Amino acid sequence: MKSRAIPPKWERFYVLDEKDKPVEVFDSSEWLRWMSENELTFRRTLLEESGVTVTTRFRGVCETSTGEALLFVTRIAGMKTPDNKSYGAGTLEVALEQHERILKKILRMLTGRRSPQRDDSPRP
Repeated sequence: MKSRAIPPKWERFYVLDEKDKPVEVFDSSEWLRWMSENELTFRRTLLEESGVTVTTRFRGVCETSTGEALLFVTRIAGMKTPDNKSYGAGTLEVALEQHERILKKILRMLTGRRSPQRDDSPRP
C-alpha cells in the first residue's frame, strides 16, 4: 500500500493531548511527527488458544468533514473472514468499553455460552 504524499482535502488530522483527548491539527507534518513518536495502541488482547486478537488504537485521521470523528478503532483479527471486523469510536473511553464488549462476545462465541439477558454486540 502506497502512502499519499498529499492528503485529500476531506481528511482531518488529530493528535491526543495529555489526557488522551483528540485535538485537531492543521499541519500534516506535525501530525506525522506526533503519530510516529507516540504509542497508538491502547489495548491489545490475544486469546492464545484461538489465535484471535482484539486491538484498540488511535487512528488520528477522520475521513469526513461532517459527523462524528471516529478517531479510535477496535479491530478483530484471527476469526473466520466474516467475523474479522473493525469498529470506530469517537473517544478513548467509548473505544475501551467497546473493546471489552467485543471481547466478551468473542469469549462467549468461542466457549459456546450464550447470555440471554443482554446483548454485548459492538455498536457500529
